[in-house]
Formats: sequence, C-alpha cells, structure tokens
Amino acid sequence: MVFKLSGIVIIVCFLALAGCSNKHDSDKVLARVGNSVLTKEDVLIWAPEYRATEVESRVKQWVNAELLYLAGLGAGFNKDFTIINKVDDYRKKLIGQTYLDLSLQSRVHVSIEEIKSFYIEQKETFKRRRGEALVYSFIVKTKKDANKIRATLEKGSGNKKRNELFVKHGVSAVSVNEGELFSPINKLVFGGSKTNYVGPIKTGNGFVVVEVIKRFPKGTYRSLDDVYDSIYLVIQKRKAAIQSASIVDSLKREYLFELNIGEL
Repeated sequence: MVFKLSGIVIIVCFLALAGCSNKHDSDKVLARVGNSVLTKEDVLIWAPEYRATEVESRVKQWVNAELLYLAGLGAGFNKDFTIINKVDDYRKKLIGQTYLDLSLQSRVHVSIEEIKSFYIEQKETFKRRRGEALVYSFIVKTKKDANKIRATLEKGSGNKKRNELFVKHGVSAVSVNEGELFSPINKLVFGGSKTNYVGPIKTGNGFVVVEVIKRFPKGTYRSLDDVYDSIYLVIQKRKAAIQSASIVDSLKREYLFELNIGEL
C-alpha cells in the first residue's frame, strides 16, 4: 500500500512482506516516512517470531511516531530549550545505566545453593493461601466450536489435532488461584469435582473450555522448581542494589565530586 500525505510517501507491506519490491541496503522496505525507512530486518529485531498481527501493529506504531516527529520538527520543537534539556538528560541516564548494567553483569552472580537456602529459610512464604490449579483455557465465539475443542482435548496427549489446537489458539498452561475465575468455572475447577474438563460455559466474551492439568489444595507448598525464577530475581535484585552503591561510591573517588545540599 502507498499513501501520500503532504509530500510524505508511506509504503506499508504488513503480512508476509514478500510483496514489497522496494530495496534499502539490500533489505525489504516495509514503511517509508520522508527519508526514514523501516526494513524487514528492523521488524525482526522487534518480533523475531514474526506474528503477522504483532508486526502490523509495530509497523503502524513506527509510522505514527515518524509522522508526529516530522510534524514536531516542522513546528520547531527540536529547537525548544526544555525539550533539548530533556533529551540531554535522557541521553546521560541511558549511557550511565548502560555502564551500570554491564558492570553488574560481572559482579552479580546467584548460585543454586543460595536459591535453595532462600527457599528453605522462607518456605512459609511459598505456602498456598488459596487453592490453585494449573490449567489450559480456551475461549471461542460459538458453542459448537467449544464442543469440538473439548472433544479433541478429551482424546488425550499424542493426538495431532489436540496439539494443533494449542498452536491455533495460542494457549499455554497458566496457574490460577481459587476465586479468580468466572464463578461457574471456579466452582467446577475448585469445588470438589474430580473432572479435568470444564465447559463449554458461556461468558460475556464467548464460550470457555478449561482442561485442568493439576490441582493444588490450600496449605500445600509451591515446589522449588515453581518458585526458582522468582527467588533468583529477588536475590539478584538485592545483590545488584549493594553492588550499584559500591560502584557509585568508587566513582565518587575517581571523579571530581562535590555536594552542597546543606546550602539549599
């Protein structure tokens, strides 16, 4: 598609992108606004899995941002003193944060032993305060489609059509707490029923089918595997805070530094 707006040419090719014949540095141009271009390579950095809907959204965002930028230049905002200061401030923060992040990479390490020790010491914090379940949840517009999904799920693993369902609907396992689900679904998942298949149940958004993978009663403990990543992040964050302060202190000794807060 080609649009002309006040002398600005926008070329947009959203889907497979194979339809764009224009070239820019031997790459397909997906969009062009003025002298700025967006290539297929640029988009693959944003969306490596290359989902068509995500790509289209990002390309539109880029076009809108470029149009507004050109309009801002035309209005002279690039010469506005306040904006120049904000840009300079952001640039300083970005450069400084990049330095800090790279410095922390070599200073902050979390061992398996530390994670295990944290889990043992803080185990009570990992007790389930409510019932919990690991589920697959599908939502479709018609009851007929929902019945087909349930029938396919009930055939069990190893079924090719079952595997295709998860890809088609983008469904993966999620953990839900008792009380979080739509009331009729919640009752069937947590109300003592032993069935692993729930629905179709009509909701405001369509018909829902749920497969319960596993139930966890209130009062049970989440396993170390379940909380491993969250513990890792907690320990990493604590160590990073300590090391960040240490790095800044060392920089105060390395560079000319003066602080006169008391004179405010």
